[in-house]
Amino acid sequence: MHISQGDAILNTHTLGAHPIVKHFLERLNLQEIVRSYVGSRRERRIDNGEALAALVHNILDSPAPLYRIADWLAPIAPQAIGFTPEQKQALNDDRLARMLDALVSERGRGIWFQLALRIIKRFKISTQRMHHDTTTVTFHGAYAGSRSEPVITHGHNKDHRPDLKQLVFGLTISSDGAVPINHQVFSGNWGDDTVHQDNLEELRQILGRKDFVYVADSKLGSSENLKEIAGHGGKFVTVLTRTRKEDKYFREQLREKPVRWRKILEVPNKRRQSDPPDLYFSCAYSGTTSEGFRIIWIRSAAKARQDESVRQKRLDKAGIELALLSKRLNRRQLRSAVKIRKAVREILKATETASFIEVKVKRHSLEEIKRIKRGRPAATDPVRLVRCLVWSLQVQLREEVLRGERRTDGVFPLGTNLGKAAKSKKEVLLIYKYQPYVEKRFSQFKTDMEVAPVYIKKARRCAGLVHAYYVALAVASLIERSVRQGMLHKGIKELPLFPEGRMTSTPTCARILEAFNGVSWHEFRRHDEVVCFPLKLSTTQKLLLELLEVPVEAYS
Repeated sequence: MHISQGDAILNTHTLGAHPIVKHFLERLNLQEIVRSYVGSRRERRIDNGEALAALVHNILDSPAPLYRIADWLAPIAPQAIGFTPEQKQALNDDRLARMLDALVSERGRGIWFQLALRIIKRFKISTQRMHHDTTTVTFHGAYAGSRSEPVITHGHNKDHRPDLKQLVFGLTISSDGAVPINHQVFSGNWGDDTVHQDNLEELRQILGRKDFVYVADSKLGSSENLKEIAGHGGKFVTVLTRTRKEDKYFREQLREKPVRWRKILEVPNKRRQSDPPDLYFSCAYSGTTSEGFRIIWIRSAAKARQDESVRQKRLDKAGIELALLSKRLNRRQLRSAVKIRKAVREILKATETASFIEVKVKRHSLEEIKRIKRGRPAATDPVRLVRCLVWSLQVQLREEVLRGERRTDGVFPLGTNLGKAAKSKKEVLLIYKYQPYVEKRFSQFKTDMEVAPVYIKKARRCAGLVHAYYVALAVASLIERSVRQGMLHKGIKELPLFPEGRMTSTPTCARILEAFNGVSWHEFRRHDEVVCFPLKLSTTQKLLLELLEVPVEAYS
């Protein structure tokens, strides 16, 4: 931005957090990796590596559609993102679109392998344990089918938008800072249970080992998947599905007879300190899966309260629906036992309360006195006694069944091939409890980075854009990890990154980068005279640069 008055010109060059992002991209050697696989066929002012780096800067700063990138870039100092003024002028949506095409090309696949290796080596990421999950990226528009993969189509939507088409995004993070290590982009109708074997093979190649612990949710728990991991010398921790016979058998036992639970873990409630702590229990029951793998039965007090609450809401809803049904009985549509029982079954099925509520359809005989003559009644008019049949509902809770069901509240089985000598029940539970960090990365992916809506018409480019967002997510996680590790090493418990200087002990990438909002340098020109005003950083900004190992000179 520049302001002119007569012969005098004042130029303002925005830096923001871009020198930090640039520093991390250089540590990852992103541009060279991209060039080595999808280098430009002819000389261009901006190659694919530089275009991808610029897009990552935009995603982490202020996500914008491709056609608005040039407007976003206009006030930013070109050197802040590693550009020359000529390169800054040459960046447009066409150049970015061609870069996205390159990312999904056959040669582009090698980029992610090399990038993962660089992340692990450069930042010394532990490879002992990997956590995997999937999410969906929804799209507005037709996106008619194409021959290329992946295909934007309908599937099980995790954003609760079954009306929209989607791609499936698979992500594997480390247990060391929740850093993205591997990712895949699948067609929108891809099932979660089918993604693991390909992902495992890629992880073995990336990590250079087979004995890492692989953690995922219940879709991992198929017999085929578990055998595949164990057969290659790997380890796993997962929640077993409710469809397994082992789960059914144990819950049946619980309903009939309570077991003794022993507390193995107590975690303070991070969201509300006033709420009770999260308590976890295990029992002595030592069953195994049909494949011979270890089962650890866990009971979560928080989950038990949630299960009870959900069931009570269903019971309340069923009670209301049955009360309304009772008022409609004996009308034309509900004057037979068959129709009434059908209506009852539909209510119990919809509310999932059939096992907890007993409903009896009762028939009663009523006597009514009716006049024989029509017209205005007189005291002497003859009358007759009429008998009619009416229907009613008798609703009763099955208390014994409810007591048995409450014994299963909060209970879930962890399946693992980690033996007792290797990991105790508490240790296995702690391994699994890191799984929500994948969801936190997905939240960052969708909320902070605003991956949707997508303003791209070609399906292949949409997949390329998801790849670009993965790079931004990796950079964001490394920035966050670096600050938190730096705080730990220096004994810093909190940083003033919230508005009004409020402190936080767990700074996120968004808060770290926001701390540099408004950082700019100014240049005054008049005739041949040029004056640059020195840039001043706050104490917090200097501390963050130190924790990030970014030299202060990056802002000179």
